[in-house]
Amino acid sequence: MQTANCKLQTCSSGHWTTRPLGHFRPGILHFAFCILIFALARPASSQSFFNSRGLGELTGTGDARLAAIGDPFALSTQNPGILVNLNQTSFHVSAIGAATLGTQDGSSRLLRDIRPAAFNVATPLPFQTRLFAGINQKFGQDFDLWSDSLSDTAYRRHIIGRGGIYALHAGLAKSLFDKFCIGAEYNHVMGGSRENWRFEIPYGGYTSTDTIEIDYAGNTFKVGASFQSRVFSLAGYYEPPLDLTVHRFKRVHGVVIDSTRTYAISLPHSLSFAGSVSPTSRLGFDLGLTLHPWANAGITKGDSTQSLRCKDVWRGSIGAEYDIDSLHPVRVGYSQQTWYYSAAYSPQFIPTPITENGIHVGTSVPIRGFGSLDVSGEVLFRDSPYLKETAGRLMLTLSYSEAWAKRTRRWGY
Repeated sequence: MQTANCKLQTCSSGHWTTRPLGHFRPGILHFAFCILIFALARPASSQSFFNSRGLGELTGTGDARLAAIGDPFALSTQNPGILVNLNQTSFHVSAIGAATLGTQDGSSRLLRDIRPAAFNVATPLPFQTRLFAGINQKFGQDFDLWSDSLSDTAYRRHIIGRGGIYALHAGLAKSLFDKFCIGAEYNHVMGGSRENWRFEIPYGGYTSTDTIEIDYAGNTFKVGASFQSRVFSLAGYYEPPLDLTVHRFKRVHGVVIDSTRTYAISLPHSLSFAGSVSPTSRLGFDLGLTLHPWANAGITKGDSTQSLRCKDVWRGSIGAEYDIDSLHPVRVGYSQQTWYYSAAYSPQFIPTPITENGIHVGTSVPIRGFGSLDVSGEVLFRDSPYLKETAGRLMLTLSYSEAWAKRTRRWGY
């Protein structure tokens, strides 16, 4: 991980060049199923040119309903204590399609992907409790970078990264007086990445390929709570520090030349808060704030600990939802954040912030006897002094319950 990041800082801070760009009808339900199954069966592809640094991009809630109002994390199933009026088994599965256009010094490239976003399931238990479980991505590590020809060689480097870090979670929540809820969950964090470093001569053909493979594993807990009344709601959760055990080794032409290295990455705690206000039964406003005080994140190898050079950052969102009628809501949102790691500006490799602003829209289509299909669209503008990205995302969330019913304000499952 340490060696891989050092090498990527050199490459990602260089220039990459332009390459070829590459009533509800049952038919709609079948179409949604096909998209979700295709996403679940296909490995993820490139998402961001910035993903070569740190642990990669912090991913969203994986819920189209929440993504459409700016993705307030504390109002989603990321919060184990979110208040849910659950009287039957329910699940939702999400898929996302994305395209990212990066521009640098007049050159541009387009990256595209379709991938699973999240899967969550919950079932009610006696005494107003519920058992829930699921899997979601925490960090995305897919990227595809080209460097300029080096001044002292005839080679260019093409680095392709594939992978991510995921949380497999299970927990228990308890509702109190139909207005409060508290919950806790256990997270097994796991994942891996594979970086292929290809060295290309100017007139075609790869002369060599180096491969760096990294595996991650860790465990953590999360606790959350929420309050909901007819007019307003409040929610929040706390995630303790996360310690990841990392195994890394390197191959050159398929031969392991670097013995497996084991080290630890420590990420400080995270906090998330959200609130919503419903002045009328058809209109609601939502605010979200997530804090990542990660300036003290570090990496330990043996008896030596070094800083990961992360930052204390926050993510804020504001959104609104309006019901045109009892079955067709319209959602809009705005989000802003600074990424927890910096970009490095060539040739001095000066750390520079990566800022992101997002515009979000969406709606839901009810499926009687099944649940609903939530749809969201997002446009994200990412900016650093040497590289800019514009990312577009379309997310589908298929929510199933044993008996469908209209809920004016539905969070979680």
